Amino acid sequence: MTKIVRTKTQATGGITEAERAALEAHAGKWIANAMRTDPADPGKVKAAVHALYAAADLPAPRVVLVPSPRVMAFAWAFASAIWHWRGATSAATDAATYAATDAATREATSAATYEATDAATRAATYAATSAATYEATYVATREATYAATREATYAATRTATDAATRVATDAKAVNDLVRLMIACLPRWVDVTQEGNMWSSWPCYLSSFRDVLGVDLPEHAKFAAWEACAIEGGFRYIHEKFCLVSDRPEVLKVDEQNRPHCADGPSHRWRDGWCLYHWHGTRIPDEWIEQPGSLTAAVALKVENLEQRRAACEMLGWAKILDELHAETVDADADPSIGTLLEVRLPDTTRPARFLRVRCGTGRAFALRVPRAMNTAREANAWTYFRSPQDFNPQFRT
Repeated sequence: MTKIVRTKTQATGGITEAERAALEAHAGKWIANAMRTDPADPGKVKAAVHALYAAADLPAPRVVLVPSPRVMAFAWAFASAIWHWRGATSAATDAATYAATDAATREATSAATYEATDAATRAATYAATSAATYEATYVATREATYAATREATYAATRTATDAATRVATDAKAVNDLVRLMIACLPRWVDVTQEGNMWSSWPCYLSSFRDVLGVDLPEHAKFAAWEACAIEGGFRYIHEKFCLVSDRPEVLKVDEQNRPHCADGPSHRWRDGWCLYHWHGTRIPDEWIEQPGSLTAAVALKVENLEQRRAACEMLGWAKILDELHAETVDADADPSIGTLLEVRLPDTTRPARFLRVRCGTGRAFALRVPRAMNTAREANAWTYFRSPQDFNPQFRT
């Protein structure tokens, strides 16, 4: 049996059951941090960012707390373009400066702590701790926080860039500064640090200190990175200034922690920017805010397959079949056995078949069944992996 060793500079041999439970609680705290909706405190954000720059031996920047990641992305593009314009430096020089500032803060805090922690542990402890902290926090929060926000912000800047580019191309006289601003917009994704929306990483690094008792010199500087992850959302690092996004005021998820809300936005920031999701899939806001706008005809013409699936789930196949005037193939006298319907759907070469049934609560719903089904009883039996001869609805549960 591998001996478990715990000192201030070493944690080897795996983890104990008590440590496993403590790591689970530790992950829970960081999951809650990723899902926070309280407003960021400007004073705490400023102190955390100044500490981060100090850890990298960089001068304290001007810190600006902005209401949402979308505002941060646009503000970054415009500020960076203006900064470049005033300094008359080359784009290559600017890019090198951004990268160097980002790299310096990461390497002095997060990366240095990772390397030191890795050296102080062995494979068994590393794997067990990673699974209990990083992976648990990542799985629980990524879709609803980092992924959803990053994707939506990128889409917003890309749309604005495309529109502005068309205008700039058509206009006879658009100055170089405006063109530079447009060019900067989609690049925000390359120069951000993730804040509380990537809580899995500081959760993992801090677990060695807080749970396993490892106390390394690198933890002193790591505390600045940790504070930034606690006090604010996405942040943009620049030599002279730092933009930090506030947290959302609304963040709703389903039972699998995927972004979801059936009657409003899944995310809303304090400037009014909203995102809408259905069980993890980004959907147009009008599908929620104007329910009548989502019809069977609209749902079945959506090009994105995930969005089409979400639209059909939102409407329910029973309603879709009614709207499409599905033809009856066979109707059983028992409504709990149901009615076998046939309907032609977009992107299909042959009509599809559905079983429409009414459950014990009186709710009607529809299930897609193989085309080989010829009667409602046969289709209903198929849903229970039975043959029609062996199927007795009195014994269904």
